[in-house]
Amino acid sequence: MRDLLAIIATANALSIGIDLGTSTSCCAVFRDGAPELVPRRVDGRLLTPSVCVVSSDAIRLHENEALKDNEVLVTSWKRAIGLDEATAAWRVEEPTKKRLRLDDGAKDEDNYVGVVTTVGRVKPVDLSSCVLDSLLSDCEAYLGERPKNAVIGVPACFLPSQRRATEAAARKAGLQKVQIANEPELAARAHGTAQHDERLAMVFDLGGGTLDVSLVDVGGRTAEVISTAGDLNLGGDDFTRAVIDVDPSLSLDEAERVKIELTVNKRTDTVTRSDLEKASSILLERCCDAAREACVLGDARLEGDELTDEAPAASTRAKRRKQAKQSQRALDDLRKSAPNIKIVQQQGSRTVDDLVLVGAATKMPCVQKCLSKLTGVPYRKAVDPDRAVAFGAALQARANDGEIAAEDDFVVVGAFQAEVLRHFAQANSVDDEDLGALEDDDGDFEAYLEDLDEVDDEEFERLLALAEEGEEEEFVDIDGDEFDKLGL
Repeated sequence: MRDLLAIIATANALSIGIDLGTSTSCCAVFRDGAPELVPRRVDGRLLTPSVCVVSSDAIRLHENEALKDNEVLVTSWKRAIGLDEATAAWRVEEPTKKRLRLDDGAKDEDNYVGVVTTVGRVKPVDLSSCVLDSLLSDCEAYLGERPKNAVIGVPACFLPSQRRATEAAARKAGLQKVQIANEPELAARAHGTAQHDERLAMVFDLGGGTLDVSLVDVGGRTAEVISTAGDLNLGGDDFTRAVIDVDPSLSLDEAERVKIELTVNKRTDTVTRSDLEKASSILLERCCDAAREACVLGDARLEGDELTDEAPAASTRAKRRKQAKQSQRALDDLRKSAPNIKIVQQQGSRTVDDLVLVGAATKMPCVQKCLSKLTGVPYRKAVDPDRAVAFGAALQARANDGEIAAEDDFVVVGAFQAEVLRHFAQANSVDDEDLGALEDDDGDFEAYLEDLDEVDDEEFERLLALAEEGEEEEFVDIDGDEFDKLGL
């Protein structure tokens, strides 16, 4: 009886959406017909810096207070959460490598990496839990109730071990029911509520530490994520270092302020937008590479001009040759990263209709300019990039609570989910007479069901195993690391 009451209490608990970011985090709740961000109880701001103060015996959120002698600031641990030493070292040594195997990352507590600071070893799962605890306390102060359920967004390119580590952090913060969802899908939900026609949208999510690019097929009140590519080692932090390359006298905090200032001004005292664009040329090309890969996987083509310094009078034929060469390079990268998967180049039956920018780093004009040139379409401004993931997570949380009527819901499904739904929809389209005839025909019914199966058996078993692995009830503390200070 006690267990039953606990289940009922959990089901009726307040649900929220959380964007647990590399640089900043926030949470949102659905109220009065729309999602809204929960303000901080300390200063009323809507974004919480993902910065923790670590001492020898405690971890707390940094509130811009002076540090004691035995304390140190730790940031940007999101990249390393859930990784083992070998994977973390490989990512440091080969930062331009964009893909990892699904079985990379940590398997047990003994294999987790940890950053060594002046006050000892620190675990990213504990740092994430500290930020989540602060967000939940803000909700309690604002809403009068501490949430027990949450939808938390993570990069689509996160490994299973990183998803488990994020869920473990949520459990340590006191959440009882947690759904881990891909950030581009949540952003598509936040933006897609205003869409009613058939369109192909590119969701470009550039956060502080990671990049995700997804193609989303939007139609009516549904959206299907048809392809996803990304770069686990590219984010706003890298553009901050590009500012330091322009002016080495700047500290990391000063460079971050300069980068933010350049989003509204064309120049600061020592750095101009043009300087940052030149210093970031390699980073911008990596952004384009991820967009091209998503289009190769999603059978789409890019109609815009490539990022180039060529004169405007360059011939269309030359542009097409360059586009074909760069698309082939993206295809070759995919084949190298997935040697056991057959990848066939498509002609690109559709073009990108919408460009949706997510993440604070997409506010940089150089990123916006680069993507608009590449896709040939302007980016949408329906939702603030800082809020899109949290808003989408709040909408998902409300749907999980069963509070959205069927005619009002906006459904976002991943590529594999869509394939399974199509499979069962096709199977369910057979009427009772056909099923009866097949059942009476000496085993032809089983053969018929096999013919209906459009999902590869090995792929289905692999994904099923990963899903079961992610639903384990027991969680362990994870010795993680702040990625940029691995010291490997």
